Parts: sequence; C-alpha cells; structure tokens
Amino acid sequence: MRKNLVFVFVIALVVMSCSKKEGLTISGTYENPVEDQLVKIELIMNNELTVIDSFYLEPSGAYNRTVKVSEPGFYRLNFYNRHITNMILNDSNLQLVKDENDPRGGYKVTGSKDMDYIYQLTALKQDFENQSQALNSKFMNARNSGDVQLLEDIRSRFMQLKVANDDQIKSSILKMDYSIAGILSTSFIDEENEFTFLDSLSQKYQKELPNSSYTKELVNKVESYRKLAIGSAAPEISLPNPEGQIVSLSSFKGKYVMIDFWAAWCRPCRMENPNVVRMYDTYNNKGFEILGVSLDRQKDSWIKAIADDRLTWTQVSDLKYFESEAAQLYRINSIPATYLIGPDGTIIAKNLRGAELEAKLKEIFG
Repeated sequence: MRKNLVFVFVIALVVMSCSKKEGLTISGTYENPVEDQLVKIELIMNNELTVIDSFYLEPSGAYNRTVKVSEPGFYRLNFYNRHITNMILNDSNLQLVKDENDPRGGYKVTGSKDMDYIYQLTALKQDFENQSQALNSKFMNARNSGDVQLLEDIRSRFMQLKVANDDQIKSSILKMDYSIAGILSTSFIDEENEFTFLDSLSQKYQKELPNSSYTKELVNKVESYRKLAIGSAAPEISLPNPEGQIVSLSSFKGKYVMIDFWAAWCRPCRMENPNVVRMYDTYNNKGFEILGVSLDRQKDSWIKAIADDRLTWTQVSDLKYFESEAAQLYRINSIPATYLIGPDGTIIAKNLRGAELEAKLKEIFG
C-alpha cells in the first residue's frame, strides 16, 4: 500500500502555471548544491518511480526547469537522494513559504487546492496520532494498576476517537472533487479495512476522472482487495503444523478464529504475543481460536519461539518466508498481520492488535 503522503519541504520552490504547450515551470534555490551531480524530477505511479527529467543546479543552487505534464500527477523533486520534495503538478500557481509551525524550519505550499487537501488530512491524522499516544499511555498505566473500569473507559474512548477520525478523513476525501489528491489521500485510511468506501470512491472517480492514470490505479487496487474484503469468504489455508500434519482454516468453522501472521524473527510480532496470549486465555473457552501462520524459514527457530512465547494455539507454516502460500493468498507484505474470521467463515476484521483487538473481542464475547 502507498505510504502516508507527508509533505516536508526543505527548499524554496515555485511552480508556475503555463500553457499546456509550454508546461509547468519549477524554480527555486537549493541551499547545498553539489557540483556535477544531477537533480531528478520523478513521477510516482503504481508505487514506482520514473525519472522524467534531470538537470544540474547553478553554482548558487538556483534552478528553473519547465516540465510538460500531460495530466495532473504526483511527482517528487530529488536532490541527490539527500532531500526529496513531493508535489502534485496540476494547473495551479504554487508557491513555497516558511512553515511557522515546523520546528525544523521547513516550507509549505500555498495557492494549491490539491496541496491544501493533503495538508488538511495530514493535520487530522497527526491530531489522531497525538491523542492515541496519550490514551495508550493511560491504558498502560491503568493495566499496570489493575483498574478494570478505567481500562474499559479508555477502550471506549479510543474506539470513539478512531471512528470519528476515520469518518472525518473519508468525508474530506469525498469532497475533493476532480482532484487526484482524493485518490492519493486513500493512504490516510486503512484501505483493506475500508473496502466499501474505497469501492465507492473508485466508482466516483471513474465518473469524474475516467481517463486519469491514477483512477485506473485505484480501480485495479479495489479489484485486488475485493477477494479479501470484510464480508468476503476467507480463502482456505491448508498448511502443516510442527508435527507435519495438515491443518485447514475451514476446520475452525463455527468459531471465531484469528489468523495471526507472525515469525520468530519479527520483533513487533514477539512484542505483541503476550497480548495475544492474554486474549486467547480470556476468550478461548467462549469460542475464540487462533491459527498462527509463521513466515519463518527455519523450523527450529519457529518451534523455539512457540515455546518461549507460550503460544498454545494451533500453529502452521510451510517455512517459505513471505513466499508462503498463505502469505501470497492473503497479500501479506508485512507482519504482524491478522484476519478475524466469523463462525460462518467470512472476514469480519483485519489487523487488530493491542487495544483494538481487546475491544473487538469484548464486543463479540462481552
């Protein structure tokens, strides 16, 4: 999935509107020019970079470059892989000014509706993360003190905060009429857990910007997520356990089962395991099961980690790392990753960890 589009600008840059024939002029001054090294203008498309132009800076660091843009697009100005400025090139006049709120002394773009959209969502996301960190600190303190009521209150506040933030972001994206910023801004939401919204957004842009390369990229993404969308039937997994016996996901039908993709070498996975153990011990007798799918390569390491972390639920692996049959089937690009499957075999949630997992299981089992 595409990374969050956090635009941090370290140079003075002006993008001026010209005729379609002449293109867009990118100009400014870079404070630390390197003699005989090229600056690159790169197109970002389909999670790939394509160099569309390169040039040398003046000894003073000044530059003035005209770029022909066939359609609104997402680009970056790459100064020797040392400083990179992301930007949406459209038909607006853009100007960089000092960002008074940036302690690093960076710049921000003014005069661009596209960029204003991005900044708006960046602020919303940052506010949510700040509030989440504060709640997480309170959650840990409440857990350490054994204050059950406070834990419940914090869980409820977190879920309310998350729902409100997600709704704000989605509402803002839907208002970005005819701007590719709306497509780029899907990086601010959990795309896989927001399939219904992503699908509706795809239909919206097929009407508004049907010929845009970014619309086509969004449509392709939606189709790839469709089979793993919440409400879809979970693809079957059949892999050997440590004793070599084949275990299938379908054998858990009738219960709530969490597919937990992890590995012995994965530090975040190992750090999360105590919480998963606690959830399993709390809810297993109520119908909660876990199918651990390891992306390890070495069987000895896998088995040792199971014992060391006291993972008493079912474990399977084909020991093929990210080339694992199950990892490929479930589009796993990083771990830990989880899928929560309902008794009827359908996907009901994804990537629940920590307080979110605890809140969901509390909602299901009471």
